[in-house]
Amino acid sequence: MIARAVADGPPGAPVRDRGRWTTVAVLGIGTFAIGTDMFVVAGVLAGLADDLGVTVGAAGLTVTVFALAYATGAPLLGALFGTRPLRRTLIGSVVLFGLFNVMSAVAPTLGVLFVARVLSALAASVYVPVAGAAAVAAVPASHRGRALGVILGGASIAMVLGAPLGVLLAALLSWRAAFTLVAVLAAVTVLGLLGSGVGSGPLIASTVRERLRPMRSPIVAATLAVTFLVMAASNSMYTYLAVLLGSAAGSVGLGLFIGAFGLGGLVGTWSGGAAADRLGSRPVVLLAVTVLTACFAVLPVVATTVAGALTLVVGWGIAAFGFVPAQQHRLIGLDVGRPPLVLALNSSATHFGFATGALFGGLVVDAGGAGRLWLLASACCAAALILHATHTREVRS
Repeated sequence: MIARAVADGPPGAPVRDRGRWTTVAVLGIGTFAIGTDMFVVAGVLAGLADDLGVTVGAAGLTVTVFALAYATGAPLLGALFGTRPLRRTLIGSVVLFGLFNVMSAVAPTLGVLFVARVLSALAASVYVPVAGAAAVAAVPASHRGRALGVILGGASIAMVLGAPLGVLLAALLSWRAAFTLVAVLAAVTVLGLLGSGVGSGPLIASTVRERLRPMRSPIVAATLAVTFLVMAASNSMYTYLAVLLGSAAGSVGLGLFIGAFGLGGLVGTWSGGAAADRLGSRPVVLLAVTVLTACFAVLPVVATTVAGALTLVVGWGIAAFGFVPAQQHRLIGLDVGRPPLVLALNSSATHFGFATGALFGGLVVDAGGAGRLWLLASACCAAALILHATHTREVRS
């Protein structure tokens, strides 16, 4: 087992043990709060830029600094807190996450907001890999894809409910209300964790060197590179969704499209995890990235109407979120290190991709307009497909 969470039990325990899945569901509450924080920014970017007197591309750097801090924090802080009790780590990280979102809500300048976003990301980077490891520990190996799907499902539900609500509050009040909402959700998460018995044991301690050791494996490095490229592609588009969809979003409201993306993500999270359990991770990853490439390539033609844009955004969400649990399943199945370590590395690759996508997407938007974003995203996906296809080793079930 990877972490002695409260769900520890004999290997032969029934798969449908309600206690196990209740534990996993409680862990998913935290990713709901964090997902809302991550995905609501795209919906408030224009208002944030106007209020602080900066360009949309500069405002998009709030996504970049968050993602970079998360990417570096996952392995480094994971090593620092590796000897702390699991329950205390889970609860403490969410408490700090909520407080730093309050700081974001009252930030008077872009610089202060950058600091608040960095601190929020560091707190989130502690929580998410630990929650994923605890979820994997809570269920049999044959159901770890579904357990990871629940954790990731928190982020998908955040896009269906949390992020659109944040966009609505921003439209009615201010972009600051969106970060206040995240702080409230963090408080609810803390109450849920306190009311459960999740995480009663400690994590297994590890050094930074141990955490980075799996990257010595060429196939692990290649798999992480695929994660980086896919996430860079997706986030280069998602961060600038408001300007990307233009009149289609303006006519019905951006919240609808964020919710549609999240609904697709919810479907993708569950189907991606289940499909990886049944078919193996490699074909699921291949299908997901192929669909993403197609979505980005046809976006300039299809997304000119509300119906076309909604259809494309849902398909994009299914593919992007279906990719993630399958990729995590693949990394764990490579059996090159303890699951918490490889999950933390994949989380770092994901957020380095987020940061890169937001940064270069902002440069494209400021220099040539949102209409050229699809070229950047399609190129990243094509590179990911080539890299995935050239590393053919299948993983253990």
